[in-house]
Amino acid sequence: MKHRRVAALFFLVSLFFISVSTSHAATEWDPKRTWVFFVTLVKWKDTESFESFDPAVRKDGILLDSLRKRGVPDDHIVSLKDTAATTAVVETRFAEFLKRAAPDDWVIVYFQGHGYKTDDDVPYLATYDVDDRILGWKFDAVPNTVERYFKGSNAIIALDNCYSGAMAVSVRKAKRRVAYAIFASSMASQESTGNWTFTESLISGFNGAAFEDNNHDGKITLAEMGENASQDMLFGEEQVATIAFTGGFDPQTVIANAAAPVSARVGERVEGYSENDWYRGFIADAKGGKFKVHYYGFEPSDDEWLTPRMIRTPNVGSAYKIGERVEVEWKRKWYPAHILNVKGGAHFISYDDYDSDENEWVSTKRIRKIR
Repeated sequence: MKHRRVAALFFLVSLFFISVSTSHAATEWDPKRTWVFFVTLVKWKDTESFESFDPAVRKDGILLDSLRKRGVPDDHIVSLKDTAATTAVVETRFAEFLKRAAPDDWVIVYFQGHGYKTDDDVPYLATYDVDDRILGWKFDAVPNTVERYFKGSNAIIALDNCYSGAMAVSVRKAKRRVAYAIFASSMASQESTGNWTFTESLISGFNGAAFEDNNHDGKITLAEMGENASQDMLFGEEQVATIAFTGGFDPQTVIANAAAPVSARVGERVEGYSENDWYRGFIADAKGGKFKVHYYGFEPSDDEWLTPRMIRTPNVGSAYKIGERVEVEWKRKWYPAHILNVKGGAHFISYDDYDSDENEWVSTKRIRKIR
């Protein structure tokens, strides 16, 4: 029953925003003083434990290109992909990379792939050569290595993998010199979907997409990017993201300028009617009385211009209630459980015959009425 060395699919809402006064001038992100460390995988040496992903639809390169276009220097970037992302290489290159930064510089650490937990519930990021002897990149090792070698002031850690919310726990385990912003696609106890929805939301934020500017002031902050990523995951994937700021990291830091939206409905999360069915997405643009809808889990080439009659606001409430006894699917088997909490289409459940450390957030598709 335990989520052991099982491939956990990809790598609101649980927001841990620290309250920060907005009376002072907002901090502006400086790409030229930012260092970027990317570890991204769609295949692994242990193909039985870690399922491969379709390389044709990966979005990690798009995110990295977005950061380059914003002004992050090429010599400030290290990118390790697939077979190059072995545990030893990742750990060694990360430490060497961090030493190059200057005081007050920023670092962005991004991981995409599989996350898993050992038998004693310790979370790891699955590097390419993970097996029974090589455990991978330990969550705790990321902030610990930053603290040891990074001379800068701020670190953004963005994770698109299962159990990624455990990074917020790792950061808070000890007193830290560096200020951290954690963007994680799931909670510490939750698997993550096989779609790129979370990474796509980060791309939109750094690119200055109009629908990321929640208050329409022409600027996108880290707080707004986090809120949008969380809402996308909850609405589009029925998954609870984790967004956290620690050590005085200003959530109101401006990361991009945004053009004024052409319609008040831009950014609205809706269902669009296409090919005789309704699909969840959001309105990305408007023109001539029609709205461009981007569907969660689909490519931009699948975006459609729809009339208002082909768009609806769905009921995001749950068919299940807190305390209700249900059955929950895990590894193609159904287990008796009861619901502890509900957020949109995400449900925090407890298995009847297992300890509380097995509690997890699950989507509607993994729950059914007791038969």
